[in-house]
Amino acid sequence: MRLLIALTLWLAVLPAAALDDATLATQQMQRLAEAAPDFVLSGRAGESLQLAALRGRPVILHFWATWCTSCRQELPLIQALAERLADADVAVVLVAIDGRDAAPEIGRYAADLGVTLPVYRAGDGEISPRYWSWGVPITYLIDRDGAIAGRALGPREWTSAGMRTLIDRFVARQSQP
Repeated sequence: MRLLIALTLWLAVLPAAALDDATLATQQMQRLAEAAPDFVLSGRAGESLQLAALRGRPVILHFWATWCTSCRQELPLIQALAERLADADVAVVLVAIDGRDAAPEIGRYAADLGVTLPVYRAGDGEISPRYWSWGVPITYLIDRDGAIAGRALGPREWTSAGMRTLIDRFVARQSQP
């Protein structure tokens, strides 16, 4: 019992442990050994967002669509994740891949789900469809240097204990110089 308590305490003081393949695998995420392709998007209020401008901060980049059933369930979880990370200087970026004809309904759709994060539309900027060529939902963890630290294909339970541990390690790792 003492050994279990000591091991638990030791693991608790290692939040900065890297997101190694085993840690990513616990949440069925993949590591990509590549830089995240830069992009520029325009928001509904005319603001612009460039991925390169977020360097120095960890980024959670989430692609979704209004026609995606699992996205409907996942968006409120991404919102809850962003709220939990509000003091951690993490950028949570939501990008809808819906076509131009859906532009007016995207904001209403997100708002109806309780999403208060800014929502960008892939069609309102320059972004590679390679990000979502696997389908949606798809989420990327991008480190402060602009490299993809992990990719989640398909929906995730972003508020689960295992995912909280993974995200906390990612954020802690990114907070260190």
